[in-house]
Amino acid sequence: MKTKFNLLRVLCLLVGLSAAAECAEPPSCDFPRRNIKLDGDLNDWAGIPPNLVQGKEHLWFGQGMTPEKWTNNADLSYQWRGAWFGDRLFFAVEVADDHLVEPGQASSFLCDCLEIYLDYNHQGGARVKVLDGRADVFARCDPRELMGYELHFLPENRPRVYLDHSDKYALGKPQTNRFKRDWAGKAAFRKTPKGYLMEVGFSVPGVPLAAGKILGVEIGVCDDDGKGRESIMMWTGTKGDFWLTMEEYGKATLTDTPKSGAEAGGNGYNAKNSSTGCRGRLERGRAAAKIDDWMFLSRRHEDQASAQ
Repeated sequence: MKTKFNLLRVLCLLVGLSAAAECAEPPSCDFPRRNIKLDGDLNDWAGIPPNLVQGKEHLWFGQGMTPEKWTNNADLSYQWRGAWFGDRLFFAVEVADDHLVEPGQASSFLCDCLEIYLDYNHQGGARVKVLDGRADVFARCDPRELMGYELHFLPENRPRVYLDHSDKYALGKPQTNRFKRDWAGKAAFRKTPKGYLMEVGFSVPGVPLAAGKILGVEIGVCDDDGKGRESIMMWTGTKGDFWLTMEEYGKATLTDTPKSGAEAGGNGYNAKNSSTGCRGRLERGRAAAKIDDWMFLSRRHEDQASAQ
């Protein structure tokens, strides 16, 4: 009897470890093949299920950001979608932010800011591979060292864009012109009743796209309510140094056709990662119940729309 009991305990332990490993897997979503017009209108995104990012479990803490500085989902939360066409990637990010502030901090990431992180070969590891042995990774920016990208977009009528750490994301040194020229980039911004919407499209230099290609993706939104950055909310990277390592990035698969909401788990998450019991991932039912509350962002406000 004792032997059987011990075997049962071992089996339970193995099942528990397997479930924990499955829950720890980063979320995944599909980027359907669709040509998006970047105009602050979500009509082109119809049928593409969003990835909903809400709740304290999606906050990253550190660098002066603490739990009590975030109050609720109206203070900061968001949902996002992705698509591709030709060699261009498209993102739509709908943000709930009850106090949108004009950029005024020293660096882009200290302001209200959208951040997009790309592991363009889905290889994981360090985002910047230092070639000269220096201790300070960001002391210089060598394009050969960039295994992945960290892009910043400021939510304003003519969004400023920051492509890399050449100028350490200094607010007064945007790289918007290079974004347009070298990345065929464009961004659109519009205020909404509860925050703002940003649409972004670009081609990663030297990276061809095709159906079946997998990208590592992380999305972050920073919140400054007037006294400096108070919170940053991440899709996946709440535990690690997401600006340094790409290990926790979610997986985005480029597809020829979009999945329906039901096929994608109702909110764009892989059902395996969004099911009840995976801490740090939104439960599928909870997210689906919240989708209707986000529909305010789909209403067009033409007088507030502005595109680059």
